[in-house]
Amino acid sequence: MNMHGTHPAFAVVGLAFACLLSATPARAQSAAEMAKKLQDPLANIQALMTDNDINFNTGTGETSYGFQLQPVYAVPFEDAGFNLINRAVIPILGLQPLASKPPLVDPQPRGGDLTWGLSDIMLQFFFSPRTEGTWKWGIGPTFSLKTRTDSDLAGPGWGAGPIFVLVGGAGNLSIAAIGGHLWAEEGFSTSILQPMLFYNIGTDGWTVHYNNIISYDWNASSGNEWTVPLGLGVSKTFALKSGLGIEPLLGYYYNAARPAGAADHVIKWSVNILF
Repeated sequence: MNMHGTHPAFAVVGLAFACLLSATPARAQSAAEMAKKLQDPLANIQALMTDNDINFNTGTGETSYGFQLQPVYAVPFEDAGFNLINRAVIPILGLQPLASKPPLVDPQPRGGDLTWGLSDIMLQFFFSPRTEGTWKWGIGPTFSLKTRTDSDLAGPGWGAGPIFVLVGGAGNLSIAAIGGHLWAEEGFSTSILQPMLFYNIGTDGWTVHYNNIISYDWNASSGNEWTVPLGLGVSKTFALKSGLGIEPLLGYYYNAARPAGAADHVIKWSVNILF
């Protein structure tokens, strides 16, 4: 990796952490309250989410890895009647030869060893009308930045498209969905739908959930268009005396449909932090 000069990836990562560290303290919240906020893509919060995968049987049958930092920084515009939710997806990948990691990246490493590095960063911006109702929505643009540190970890490259989100629920059930499309370099054209279903158990922050991305690649060869993961996860949110919320998560998913080179089953884990 060339460390001379300022790579755009490091500038984005630095800006994300600077924004999170500037978050102001809030009143003490319960674990259940914090869990509900972390489940809401349109919540007025500052958080650092992660989404980490152990991908089995990729490429020629080897295990690949994906680590994502997802800083979230919401900005309320109370007089204008809306919130602006800024999200970034910063992917760090470890891919085996001929492995692919849909939907946001589709690399084909050519070397004979595991390739580690940063792929292409995604930015998402949701404009969401402020409402007291059960259901709320947001819409905005998404952008892909060409920040890869190795050509074998290439994602979409420079690109853009629309993205939307719908959030609601009833009782202990929280529901959300993110959908969108991205056009990028070299004919990249992929649609995604991320359904999120959370069942909150009691008041201690325990949750059983489905949260994963279904994707369709419009330019893939026959039989390689869809990625459809099926599975479940469990998480526990802890409310710390400092005002921080910590949420460890563990899940298992099987890719019922997947392109060549992608994992057949995945263990997902993460630690999310609510500031």
